Amino acid sequence: MTDTLLNAPYDGIAAGNEPRLSVADRPFRLWATVRKWSGKGLLALLDQGLISGANFLIAILLARHLATRQYGAYALTFEVFLFLAVVYGALVLEPLSVFGSSIYRDQLRDYLAALLRIHVVMAVIILAGVSLAALVLHEVEPREGLSAALLGVAVAAPCLLLFWLARRVSYVGLNPQQAVLGATVYFAVLSGGLVLIHRSRHLSPLLAFMLMAAGAAVTTPLMLNRLRRRMASASGSLSVLEVIRRHWRYGRSALASALAIWFSTAILYMLLAGSGGLGDVGEMKALMNFSSPIGQVFAALTLLSLPFAARVQHQRGVQGMHPLLWKLTGLYGGGTLLYWVIVVTFRGPIVNHLYSGKYVHVTTLLPWVALGSILRITATAQTITLRAMHSPALALVAYSAAGVVAVVAGIPSTRFYGVRGAVFTLILSSAAALIVARIMVRRRISPPNMGGATTNHVSSTTAL
Repeated sequence: MTDTLLNAPYDGIAAGNEPRLSVADRPFRLWATVRKWSGKGLLALLDQGLISGANFLIAILLARHLATRQYGAYALTFEVFLFLAVVYGALVLEPLSVFGSSIYRDQLRDYLAALLRIHVVMAVIILAGVSLAALVLHEVEPREGLSAALLGVAVAAPCLLLFWLARRVSYVGLNPQQAVLGATVYFAVLSGGLVLIHRSRHLSPLLAFMLMAAGAAVTTPLMLNRLRRRMASASGSLSVLEVIRRHWRYGRSALASALAIWFSTAILYMLLAGSGGLGDVGEMKALMNFSSPIGQVFAALTLLSLPFAARVQHQRGVQGMHPLLWKLTGLYGGGTLLYWVIVVTFRGPIVNHLYSGKYVHVTTLLPWVALGSILRITATAQTITLRAMHSPALALVAYSAAGVVAVVAGIPSTRFYGVRGAVFTLILSSAAALIVARIMVRRRISPPNMGGATTNHVSSTTAL
């Protein structure tokens, strides 16, 4: 695990109290740290890989067997699901990661009970609101298949979000094995369901969402039951309103950043739907599918690198973030580049095999999608640093800039150039996110002091 090497210089050392290690002792300490953290990293990657792998299979099979316009309907409604996931993640899951391991650490069972009540309320709102939107859409445009796909989102979203809640509680309780077990069951249910649906030749966006809902509905009760058995008995003293207030105070700023990230990509699908129709949306989704695996890998790594970066900032201060920033940038940018070199080199056979001869005409755009992906994931390394330095507002500035560029450049480019214009806009918005994030980081991190203790401090860190 590459990220465990980042952990090595800092793990378990209070600022100013670092033991003086001999050169001979350093490899042993590094190995001990790697052993401690590599297991967590591997489990996080395995968990994310199983979930993402199952969803990737669904996206590929839909692209292979649906007409381009039908696939565009799936892509557009999937963005609706991502919007709901962004809101839920910012207001429920992100605060859970913080409060579950701190304030409510000794009341985890009561805390989970309160979160389940909150989830029920949110699930009812999602089910009613999205179902109503699907009915209205059916009256306005019944032939596009959007209403049926949106109805699938209404059913699937509450189930999937509860599954994500159970997974996050597993990590908060320092029991990632439970998350991996749940992901394995989810993958098995979806894979088996896909085989049955594929044989029946009735694959559709609605069935795809219903299959995701079934996988989550089977897996989540098993996970919650195992988690409850490992928790202390509930006291019933925790107020749901108190939990709501804490989550809202913490999550509202995270919500703005998360929505800005979602919007900068989702707007491209919306603009394509308005200018070129669902066929263009389907082609764009077919291209963007290839950015999903590497994006999910670094989403899993961020679950580890963000708290680690926050610990470095707490122990070493702003100066300690300077070498870490370059390591994160190299890890995120270099890893993404390596992935795309392989995909772009063999793009012809890969696209032809995965899509069964469809979407070959947009293969030439894949290198440009790769460029946008590299820029965006490299920007993520910068925003991790900003968030670790308690400056989420600066990360919001970077992604807001990306959203503005996506709108300003996307409206004319998608209107006149369709999918090519959308890919061009993707590159511009990702570059904007990276440039602005880098500027924000430079303002927060001053150049390393060339004298005194700081220099020795940073040098010893780099040497390790």
